[in-house]
Amino acid sequence: MEIKKTVDEVVTDVKAVRGFWAKLFGTAPAQAQPVAKKKEAYVAVDETQVMADIVVQLSQFFKLQEQLADHIREEEEKSKTVYDPDANLMEAALKRVMAQDQMALLETEIREAMVYGAPKEMGALYSKVFDMRDVIKIEQDKARKKRDDESWQRREEERLLRERQAYLLATILFLLYMWLLLGLLYRIGK
Repeated sequence: MEIKKTVDEVVTDVKAVRGFWAKLFGTAPAQAQPVAKKKEAYVAVDETQVMADIVVQLSQFFKLQEQLADHIREEEEKSKTVYDPDANLMEAALKRVMAQDQMALLETEIREAMVYGAPKEMGALYSKVFDMRDVIKIEQDKARKKRDDESWQRREEERLLRERQAYLLATILFLLYMWLLLGLLYRIGK
């Protein structure tokens, strides 16, 4: 039941995203136009605002897409780690396949919308965005590696400091023992 509820939520999100794309790029079915056209008044359009709106909407879409991908990964991880004796394996498999199909469909729709539906002023939006994503991924990998290296160095320095402290303590205890032993031998010798 929990899986069904989650899948229903994901399907609702997918429908919301589709409606969002239809609104954003005008992919709704075209209506018949009358043959005689009236003179239309020129409407000033702020291209920068339109592009900013597209960027905001695309950002929201990519967040939803990431949430769907996280949900799919979570369900896969859950099936690997949590045993549910009452689980219907066919139902779980069907729901997972449907979620993956929806993800593939969303990816296709976003690609088509970004390639064919984006304003010409934005150029090859899809290619530029995914090229930049690859650049950012490389930068993030380098940053993560640097962070991990720094973390390892910090742990190594702490380990060495603890070792030095242990050696110092052992040396002090050894010298104290020797001092006491020499003091005892000196008293015995008197």
